[in-house]
Amino acid sequence: MIPALIEEHLRVHHQGYGHTLHAPAMTAQDLAAAEHVPGRRVAKAVIVRVGGELAIAVVPASTRVSLAAIEEATGRTAELVPEPEFSRIFEPCEPGAEPPLGLFGLPIFVDQALLQQDRLVMPAGTHDDAVEVDTHEWLTCEGAQPVPSLGARLS
Repeated sequence: MIPALIEEHLRVHHQGYGHTLHAPAMTAQDLAAAEHVPGRRVAKAVIVRVGGELAIAVVPASTRVSLAAIEEATGRTAELVPEPEFSRIFEPCEPGAEPPLGLFGLPIFVDQALLQQDRLVMPAGTHDDAVEVDTHEWLTCEGAQPVPSLGARLS
C-alpha cells in the first residue's frame, strides 16, 4: 500500500498517475521486470551529496549515476550517500523504495535520456507498489533539473 503522504502528493500533483501492485522488487531493474517495461522507462532515484547538500539523482534503471555529470552541471563536488545517512528523510518509505518526488525537500537532478519517455514508472514508497506518471508533468511538478549524460551505462 502506498504511504498516505505519497498518495496525497500524487493525487494533488499527478492527477493522471497510475498505480500497480507487483511482486517484491528490490532494485530498479527488478521493478522494470515486475512491471514488464524496459529499464529505460523506470526512474531510479539515487541519493547523492552535491556540494555538501543531499539531492536526488534520477536515472534510467538500466544505468548508474555519473557523479562527473552532476559535478559538471553544478560546478560542485558530488558523492553517493549511504542509506543510513538519508533513510529518515524518506519516512514512511521502505528503504530502497524512495520515489523521486519533491515532497521530501531535496533538489532533483534527472538524466535527460528519461525525458524521451512519455511516461515514467517509479517505486511508490514500498517494494510492492509502483506508479506511472506523465514525464513532463513530473518534471514540472517536481522541479527536476535535467542533466545531460547523468546516467552512465552499467558495466
